[in-house]
Amino acid sequence: MGALGTPVYALLPVRTGAARAEAAALAQEAARQLADQGIDYPADQLVDLIRSQATVTGLYDEGELAGCLVVHPCEDRPHWSRACPGPGLVVSMVPPVPGRDDQAARLLTLWLADRAAQHCLEWIWWEIPAGPQTRETLLALLRDLGWEDLPPVRRADGQRVTPLRLRADRRPAPTVAIFASADALPLPTVRAR
Repeated sequence: MGALGTPVYALLPVRTGAARAEAAALAQEAARQLADQGIDYPADQLVDLIRSQATVTGLYDEGELAGCLVVHPCEDRPHWSRACPGPGLVVSMVPPVPGRDDQAARLLTLWLADRAAQHCLEWIWWEIPAGPQTRETLLALLRDLGWEDLPPVRRADGQRVTPLRLRADRRPAPTVAIFASADALPLPTVRAR
């Protein structure tokens, strides 16, 4: 907590060109740090999404961008997600780097699970590149954060990816540490069946 009990972290929409450029630079730096550890995680697709009109949410630590996530358009639901029945959404995140502080990824994961549950969603899906080094190191870290990895698949563009899923779950704890603006992550509400 910051001064006078205010949250240190803030989740805010990333809309301006300067804010999107900062988020793209964060994604490129994470990819560079992963490459330094022999982990193949190209940032091109994530950077393209950040620079597009997609919904981008930034996690700020005392005013400094510490992490971000992008919500894919509704029509971008991957074919493998059909194996996980129930409503959900597809995201991409700036990945954590093994051996570095993963607080941003941890807070984004907790908050995203809670936010999705509040909107009656059941799943959050994410794809990461599939490869031996990715599976051995990055996946272990992501599992610790609560993501479940599924068997690798080949996308229509030929790229092999490892699908990840996170169950939406009410987790009120992040709301104590994180201030989130009302428009930080607009999500559809799904009617209960």
